[in-house]
Amino acid sequence: MKKRNDIKRNNSSLIIMVIFLFFLANILSAQKKEKESEFSIYKYKPTPRDRVIFEFGHTGFLNMPYGLQETATSGGINILFYFDHPIKDSRFSFAWGAGFSSHNVHGKLQILYQRDSITNAVTYTTIEKRDEPYVVNRIGLKVIEIPVELRFRTRTKWQFKMMVGGKFGYVVHSFRKIIDKNSKAKYFDIEGINPWRYGIVLRIGIEQINLTAFYALSELFISGKGTPGVVPFSVGFAWTPRISMGSGQYKDDLLNK
Repeated sequence: MKKRNDIKRNNSSLIIMVIFLFFLANILSAQKKEKESEFSIYKYKPTPRDRVIFEFGHTGFLNMPYGLQETATSGGINILFYFDHPIKDSRFSFAWGAGFSSHNVHGKLQILYQRDSITNAVTYTTIEKRDEPYVVNRIGLKVIEIPVELRFRTRTKWQFKMMVGGKFGYVVHSFRKIIDKNSKAKYFDIEGINPWRYGIVLRIGIEQINLTAFYALSELFISGKGTPGVVPFSVGFAWTPRISMGSGQYKDDLLNK
């Protein structure tokens, strides 16, 4: 069983690396083509922007059983790669891409299994309160995602941005990590976890710094296989590094319009 889990985790890491290299290669290729062309179409229409986004923030679960809540130390990191397509000469653009999400929840939470009395197979998974003291108690999800967004950007010196859309993803890895004064353990592949995750995304801010939020429309557990109604969410900050894809005069051209 341990060998099979190790193979599964290695395959998940390989998939994430392939996606990262694919989108990085496309971004670099587009930049190279742009530099080689003296007569670029991007001098005459809005330039694709916000191609790479890093998100850092608080992660948690909503609608958990009464009295359960994640701690302030719960956090995650998202890495997103986009193809950004300006809509003619408007201030709007359409973007899609791929990303990786790390969703970690800390707190007095405990995963318990109900098992079949004959086969001993897990039939139901619940989230309950952990009363025993601990140093680390974490539930983690690793998700590969496809984001789709409608974006708005102003044509001002300090560019205001608002992005609304959704993400559809697949949970490639789930685990629970526990460290207390007596032991240290990590359990992989939580039973009953819904492998599909999808929800609404909102990002709003100035220039390269934005506030970001995600609310899942899918539940944490498969219907009938775990505590009902629990949904993942996250709030935090997003940073979009400047990756030039067009003319250096783009911003000046916009201000002169």
